[in-house]
Amino acid sequence: MAKEKEDFYDIFKRFAKKTETLIDKQVDKLKKSGTLDRIESYIDKTGDYVGDKIEQFKNSDIPDKVDDFVEKTEANAEVAIKKAGDVGDKISEKIEDAFDNLKKRTNQKENSNPEKESKNQKQI
Repeated sequence: MAKEKEDFYDIFKRFAKKTETLIDKQVDKLKKSGTLDRIESYIDKTGDYVGDKIEQFKNSDIPDKVDDFVEKTEANAEVAIKKAGDVGDKISEKIEDAFDNLKKRTNQKENSNPEKESKNQKQI
């Protein structure tokens, strides 16, 4: 079994060496063909283009418009939140009033019919 492991190791070692040689040859071909230089040139041009567009954006009025929009939106949001709070307060007051009215009605019914209440208590 040790012999098989050694054979496998030797095969793997040869395969790795062939792969390394193949990669080195392909890299040399790329260098000689100028492909790497062209790729590097394209990357530089792309970087310059993006840099120019960023500068154009910074120098345009768009950032100021965005800032103005954000300020207006914040102001509108504050107003909307205040209005929502006011509506919530009004709803809360109405609920309290309705609850108080219900409580008063219940107390009035209990006070107006003491006989029914005593009969109901006797039946229970």
